[in-house]
Amino acid sequence: MLRFTDFAHLPEIDGLVQELIAEPSGLIVVAGLDGRPALEAAAGPTPNFLPSGRATIFRVLVGELLEAHPRRRCVVVGEDRDTLHVARRFKSRVESIQVRPPLTTDEAIRGLSSRPGLLVIDRLTAGNLDAALAVARAGGLVISQLDTLYCGAVVARYLRELGAAADDLAALRWVLSVQRLPALCPICKQPATVSAEQLGQLEAFGRRFPALAAQHAPGDGGAFFAPGRCDACRQTGRQGDAAVFDLFRAAPGDLAPTTSALPMEAYAWMLAQRGQLALSDVLEFEADQLRRAHALLMTAERRAAETAATLERRSAELDTANRLLKQRTREIVSLEGIGQALLTWSDLSELGARVVRVAVELCKADRGALYYLRSHDWAQVLAAHGWREAEIGLGLARNVVYDGLSERDALPFLGPPPGIPVPADAPPLRAGLAVPLVAHGLPAGLMLIQSTRRAQFAPGETALLQTLAGYAAIAMQRAGLVEQLQLKVEALEEAQEGIAQKERLERELELARQVQQSMLPRTFPSVPGLAFAAANLPARHVGGDFYDVIRLDDDRVGLVIADVSDKGMPAALYMALARSLILAESRQFASPAAVLGNVNQLLRELGEQDMFVTVFYGVVDCHAGRLTYARAGHDRPFLVRDGAVQTLGGRGMALGLFGADTFYVTEERLTLRPGDRLVLYTDGLSDVVDPAGAMFDGERLKSLVLRHTAKSPDDFCRALFDDLAVYQAGAAQFDDMAVVVAALE
Repeated sequence: MLRFTDFAHLPEIDGLVQELIAEPSGLIVVAGLDGRPALEAAAGPTPNFLPSGRATIFRVLVGELLEAHPRRRCVVVGEDRDTLHVARRFKSRVESIQVRPPLTTDEAIRGLSSRPGLLVIDRLTAGNLDAALAVARAGGLVISQLDTLYCGAVVARYLRELGAAADDLAALRWVLSVQRLPALCPICKQPATVSAEQLGQLEAFGRRFPALAAQHAPGDGGAFFAPGRCDACRQTGRQGDAAVFDLFRAAPGDLAPTTSALPMEAYAWMLAQRGQLALSDVLEFEADQLRRAHALLMTAERRAAETAATLERRSAELDTANRLLKQRTREIVSLEGIGQALLTWSDLSELGARVVRVAVELCKADRGALYYLRSHDWAQVLAAHGWREAEIGLGLARNVVYDGLSERDALPFLGPPPGIPVPADAPPLRAGLAVPLVAHGLPAGLMLIQSTRRAQFAPGETALLQTLAGYAAIAMQRAGLVEQLQLKVEALEEAQEGIAQKERLERELELARQVQQSMLPRTFPSVPGLAFAAANLPARHVGGDFYDVIRLDDDRVGLVIADVSDKGMPAALYMALARSLILAESRQFASPAAVLGNVNQLLRELGEQDMFVTVFYGVVDCHAGRLTYARAGHDRPFLVRDGAVQTLGGRGMALGLFGADTFYVTEERLTLRPGDRLVLYTDGLSDVVDPAGAMFDGERLKSLVLRHTAKSPDDFCRALFDDLAVYQAGAAQFDDMAVVVAALE
């Protein structure tokens, strides 16, 4: 699960975020301006006004709140069914309410039968603000998003403007605001030359934020950077972006706080100290905010004017269409006769050619194409007219055919027909119309009629094409059903062959499982004073968990356990790659953090971009009695010592997700004592569910580890898996399970 620290890499914010997550009640607002056309237009040639990423931060905070308050029932209210994706282990606690007209978000919240411990509202508006504050004042914890450029105390005042009463606003606890700014190019950035005026600004900045200035003194400006120019950043001096946060904390009863606990300007200052933002980003922060807001306002006004002009033009076009429609009445009568004739055709290909020919004649066009929707996912070029290089029968993905078009409404279309090559010497298209084919309320295909000679099609011609499309859709659906019946007869004859092929695939998958199991160590190195044991159980035939014990030299041994983000064959292949890279790098570098950093970079270059792996890698120095380890996003291992279970620390990011400029992992050390026992595991153990869907969780796993700690490592692993199987009681296993035990004798 992603955490807030994966996006905010400044330790100064960690304590405040933990206070926010631990908040027992009140309203938490996540504020920011997400992507919209006006925002993109305001960016100009240099993309310095980026979508804030507010929705992502919102989902991450909700996940951490669910984890921090394990006993609270959560209710999610939003217009979109997929408002919030939660981890599988939280789903039993989460109830989703989808808001659809005439139901409003306010009514949905007030209609809850009982007050939820955690209320998640997709979007905070004037219409639902009172209901949200009512739940917060009654002792509930409420978190919602606010689409705004404001931050800090201004957000609190903005809520008053939305209609919140002063007494109700006392329930506001936190406002977390986020923006994204273009980051400096790490290749060409250069030390900033700080003028005397700028140095004075920095000193004034330090006086505004004395607590931060004590830790990040401006000095003589040598710590700051300015943009350069290189090919990597296309001579802009900027590459990528950085999140900038503002944390505003409102104490109970304090209705008008004026400053944030961590202002956005201060956060930008700290990023500039670390070389991620330019010095000018800090000194001109307020001016840039005004410029951006002004650009948004101007763009919105321009778009409003353009929309009004468009509406006027369309109104005139409708008047013209109304006059021409009377002239088309006789044509419609004759078209009905053509439609009845189409219903007698049973050959789908001949029917398609006839439909395109009639459509081209009706509109006096010279180009036409007809697509038939074969299934929910793909369509086929059924017929074409005027396109000499068209490949009849070509299959296309459904989204390719309908790209930018509607499945219900006719729209102008001047682009090249999907899947049909346009000759280099073809004259340009001047008019075009895309008419969906709908039969019995369901999409059946698409008809494109275009002309290289006419400037446009009259509204009456559009109406004729839509009528023809209705007849054609029903006729094509009927012919398609006949064709499907013929294909099903042929499919029955091939069924036996398909069954045999499935059996072969099952055997191949079983062979892959055996290969994957063979890559896991069956025996461990003999190390004086250390005993090892391990066990694993994949969720499918082939899993993504792996572990190893690597002898590095006479005194040092490496311990590895990892969990790939997927299951099945792709996870096994990714697992093999990650295991090989860790094995190779561990022989080259003594530092666990360096090993994981190198493996992360190699996975980014060699592995699948949509996969990642969490890893715990530690080195036990038997001579020094020390464990040095790094934890790349993996579950925290247990140290069993003196009859108690401790959780190892360390922070780090999963391997394969982020490049070297973003990736980080800490290196920790631990002195070992005789009798200590290290228990490394994957999250499949803590995520086991019983038949009722209740998760086993980490605290129960700790108790289980302590119960069997007196057993030998081998017996410990068996007992652990036996108890988990009893808890599972035949319920489905959703994740791989693996455990490694290292005991110091």
